Amino acid sequence: MIIAPTEHDAPYESSDPVELLIKEARQKARRRRLRISAVLTLALAFVVVVVLLAAGGAPSNTKRTAGNKPARTVGANLSSAAIPHFDEPEAIAMSGSHVWIVNMASNSVTELNAGTGSLVRVIDARADAFHHPDGIAVQGSHVWVSNGNEEFGMGTMNYPAAKYVSVTELNANNGSLVRVINAKTDEFLEPGPIVVSGSHVWVLNANSAQSATSTPVNALIELNASNGSLVHIFKTDVDGLYGPLNLTATRSDVWVTNANGFEDSVTEINATTGALVRVIRSTSGQLVAPDGIAVSGAHVWIANIRDTDNVVTELKASNGSFVRVIKAKADNFRGLFGIAAKGSHVWVTNSGGSDNSVTELNASDGSLVRIIKAKADGFYLPTSIVVSGSNLWVLNSNSVTELDASNGSLVRVIK
Repeated sequence: MIIAPTEHDAPYESSDPVELLIKEARQKARRRRLRISAVLTLALAFVVVVVLLAAGGAPSNTKRTAGNKPARTVGANLSSAAIPHFDEPEAIAMSGSHVWIVNMASNSVTELNAGTGSLVRVIDARADAFHHPDGIAVQGSHVWVSNGNEEFGMGTMNYPAAKYVSVTELNANNGSLVRVINAKTDEFLEPGPIVVSGSHVWVLNANSAQSATSTPVNALIELNASNGSLVHIFKTDVDGLYGPLNLTATRSDVWVTNANGFEDSVTEINATTGALVRVIRSTSGQLVAPDGIAVSGAHVWIANIRDTDNVVTELKASNGSFVRVIKAKADNFRGLFGIAAKGSHVWVTNSGGSDNSVTELNASDGSLVRIIKAKADGFYLPTSIVVSGSNLWVLNSNSVTELDASNGSLVRVIK
């Protein structure tokens, strides 16, 4: 059902905040990995101390930089253990010959050479103000990183939002800082997924999932890409933005998935004017906690994450009408988070239980093309997937898998 931009329904009554449970489900794997990482880090630190004590102390020729921080190198071999390439990687973006990954645990950004998979640099300067980075977008010579405000590791650190939430803009050519956007008027709560379209940057507040009867909060922030200034704040009481989970953008539109427990929907916004185009609401279970979203040509593809209804929904981009819901058992959908589409292909990540895989669909009819799950692919809790040129890049909990988009074969696993 399509809701005209000028019409708004009455609020729904909801005594059970299911939308918060949906958000928790999306972050469950990340928190589990953080707990494991914290334990392993402590154990490793203990072992290192013991070894150093046994050897009579640390080597005297260790190279240091300002602030007693180990020096980082550029273009190092990825097999080297000296540089932590990924540390709880949370989001991935592509631009030309570069791949950018944000690391939530180490508050850093890893840049790779897309052609070789080699490390270009790890960016973690204090001035960049990275804090639990959760989203990344790249366009031309600009990189934008959203910095959230979640509890970290074992839950011992919970920082005030006003001090840590921000968007960091970097120079894509050399990784240098352009600016940190965190003016009080921006009203960031917990910046999460971020996209760019033309001269605008769009940032979702990850903690804006709530009931329609609650006090409206800031769901979506629109920024000027040229100078980082605030353009517009979209509240949860308008435009169907109740519990937004994810978003994507084309040159003409921004598409937002909303999963809130009482009315799942997709909001389409004009990327140039910020005006509402339409709110697409599920009428017969076509949307069940929609999360990942991708647009390719005339099609919009949505990954629905609810455990009991892992399905992919296809919409017609021109008018938002439902085309089909794909849920064949052979598709092996389980724990859908990431989705990418290009031409006649659609790829979905499966990270539920032991089903670590990527499902490829035919975009023309939704039929299954293949399940990619060879052991050599190195999939482990794959959550994000992007396509660029002839290659697919899949973000795992501790690595990146690069695949040939034409046949799903492995190109490399980068750790």
